[in-house]
Amino acid sequence: LGYTFKPVSFWYCHSQCGGLRAVVVEVNNTFGERHVYLLDRPTYGVEQQAAKVFHVSPFCNVEGSYRFRFMTTALPVARIDYDDAQGALINTSVSGALEPLTAQSQRKAFWRYGAMTLAVIARIHWQAFKLWKLRVPFFKKPVPPTALVTR
Repeated sequence: LGYTFKPVSFWYCHSQCGGLRAVVVEVNNTFGERHVYLLDRPTYGVEQQAAKVFHVSPFCNVEGSYRFRFMTTALPVARIDYDDAQGALINTSVSGALEPLTAQSQRKAFWRYGAMTLAVIARIHWQAFKLWKLRVPFFKKPVPPTALVTR
């Protein structure tokens, strides 16, 4: 309905023979900015790293690196762990069914998840409020990276 927000999207790109060729990790922040991490030739279960170059949260400085790992279990799982200079800071994972992008799948997503954006934004701001109350250090938003894609 004119407003969407999804913190991260994963685009699995397969070669003609069906093997995993690349994963495009599209990261969005609440400031309306977007950055893409292109993971070339990933292997299921094998960790890949990328330097963090994009501001996502005012409670995390733009430093360190992400560790990505994609696994196939009953449902595909994408792990994203964030390490700063002191070590592991955030460990997270997302799972769900992979589905080809078609007109039908887009309609289904609209009707099933149309209000999800509001819930995601509310949860992000609720967590930010709790961190702010705990006096977690706050970092100003830096200038976004000039390159849209990090390989």
